[in-house]
Amino acid sequence: MTEESSPADHNDFEATPSSTRSAKPRGIQSILIGFHILDRLAESPTPLGLKHLAEASNMPTSKLRFYLVSFLELGLVVQEAPSGRYSLGPTALRLGLAALEKFDIVSLARSEMRLLAEQLGFSVFLAVWGTHGPTIIDRVDGRNRTVLEIRVGTVLPLQTSAMGRAYAAFLPKAIIAPLLQVERRQGLKVDDFPMQGTPEGKEIRASRLSTASGRLLAGFTAIASPILDRAGAPVAMLSVVGPVGPLKDRYEDTPAHALIELTTRLSLQLGWSEEGS
Repeated sequence: MTEESSPADHNDFEATPSSTRSAKPRGIQSILIGFHILDRLAESPTPLGLKHLAEASNMPTSKLRFYLVSFLELGLVVQEAPSGRYSLGPTALRLGLAALEKFDIVSLARSEMRLLAEQLGFSVFLAVWGTHGPTIIDRVDGRNRTVLEIRVGTVLPLQTSAMGRAYAAFLPKAIIAPLLQVERRQGLKVDDFPMQGTPEGKEIRASRLSTASGRLLAGFTAIASPILDRAGAPVAMLSVVGPVGPLKDRYEDTPAHALIELTTRLSLQLGWSEEGS
């Protein structure tokens, strides 16, 4: 029997005998296997070659190729050139973003972003924590719109972005450390990185504000503030980005004050309490 006509493909759904129809029905095995492959790609901080993906998925490369051909056609996976490594594709991102839209807090934040952008005149970004770090899921430009290399789907670095530094201060070290190691292996190292317990991390947690001026984009300042849940964990992050001159990074300035007022209000709706933080 060839790979194209394996038992898993033709016996995906098995009828349940009448005497046991009340039991949990069996699913489609090939879909379960396919999701397992996609999950391995989602967990990896870097694209995976065929051999490494096969090892992570615990299946032979000959069988894995059939799944990858379909995933490539659907856009669930992309293959990098010339390395040939695989990573999640635009369709996977679109499905993920569609799922995120179902969360009320994301919808609430999006409805407020335009008002904040109009009030301040700067670009406002919304991000959530993804497999590879802070991932931009929405952007609203103010009247002072500038050309920024930050688009929906962009994954921001931990060390040089305001959002990345804020996440580092609030998330457990076990979550941050693997991605931080990847950045440092790539040659990016910032001495004042605000891990939990560091002076910088404590300052960000106390103020619920993080800034990065000229670190990620020369000539631009970013101010970020987390939206916290009942447990004090960041469920999303809002950031205001503008030119260094007009957008100062001091916490007492209007942009920072307006941003923290908004994230505080959204956090309170999730059950967060300043007294318990």
